[in-house]
Amino acid sequence: MFRTPLLNIEEKLGANFGEFANWQMPMSFSSYLDEHMAIRQECGFFDLSHMGRLRIKGKKEELENLVTRKLDIENFSMIGPSAMLNEKAGFIDDIMVYKVSDEEFLMVTNAINREKDIQWIKKNSNLEVEDLTFDFVMIAVQGRKVWNYIDKVDLQPLHFSLNTKFLGENVFLLSRSGWTGEDGIEVWADIKTGEKLIMKLADLKIKPAGLITRDSIRQEMGFVLYGEDIDEDTNPIEARYWIFDLDKDFIGKDKLLYYLTEGVSKYRIGFKLQKNLRIIPRHGNKIKILNHEIGEVTSSTYSPYLSRAIGMGYIKSQYPVIGFHVNIDIRGKEYRAKISDFPLF
Repeated sequence: MFRTPLLNIEEKLGANFGEFANWQMPMSFSSYLDEHMAIRQECGFFDLSHMGRLRIKGKKEELENLVTRKLDIENFSMIGPSAMLNEKAGFIDDIMVYKVSDEEFLMVTNAINREKDIQWIKKNSNLEVEDLTFDFVMIAVQGRKVWNYIDKVDLQPLHFSLNTKFLGENVFLLSRSGWTGEDGIEVWADIKTGEKLIMKLADLKIKPAGLITRDSIRQEMGFVLYGEDIDEDTNPIEARYWIFDLDKDFIGKDKLLYYLTEGVSKYRIGFKLQKNLRIIPRHGNKIKILNHEIGEVTSSTYSPYLSRAIGMGYIKSQYPVIGFHVNIDIRGKEYRAKISDFPLF
């Protein structure tokens, strides 16, 4: 098992640790309800050091063949979310790509897929891949009032800079991006600098948040989790994950076009249970209409912002029930839920 390099400093901040994707990392620091609401109302920060970070060098055309979105954008822009697909159009991974130049890119991968992604790139190209995951920590600062806590960065959304400063410290990368639905930044820095940044953020009264909050935040946005909501047997059409450009070629495109024109047997939906009901559906719980099974849950959590359990799953494509009510079978008892589109808040 890997350990976040910031573990020792996070222990001092009261972190409760657990395992995710073979990493020991903070699950929470206090109440995840408070951490979640800090993001939605004020500001918080996350340790994302478990996520894979790669440097890729070589011909842009070779990387174009691997990723689903066009790379023909200005330097120091971010392309994402994007994906790498297999020949069946199933997800190898959903990723974020950072364009440094036409011959150099950075890529952020899901932690569980880092080694697989490296092998996939090497197998299907002549690109040079360098694993930077253990050279830097990765910290995100996100929140509705983020600029009340830190000086606003001189970056447009989905842009980044290299070898710059943040909170007076030299950092490798600073980007204006995030997955929370709120504004904010992400920073890559060496471990010692990362420890300093964590303490500076805490001194600014920015609330540290753990993986439980990261999950509830992404559920509200309708963002998928690899291994739960998508995998190599799930394609973007089923997932309603529009992370591809069709005016370019890439591995899996032919099968993707087939699904677009011929249809799929299931599609991803969101749901909300009744307010203040604290029971949470689990992966595999069945979704029913009039006692007739139409799909199943893939992931779920409790949303402090909405005061209800929310989640996502897949239902058979012949049921156009977005906006309608269904029942979710949880341990033999059925609970009413509304099928909703994303985002859920």
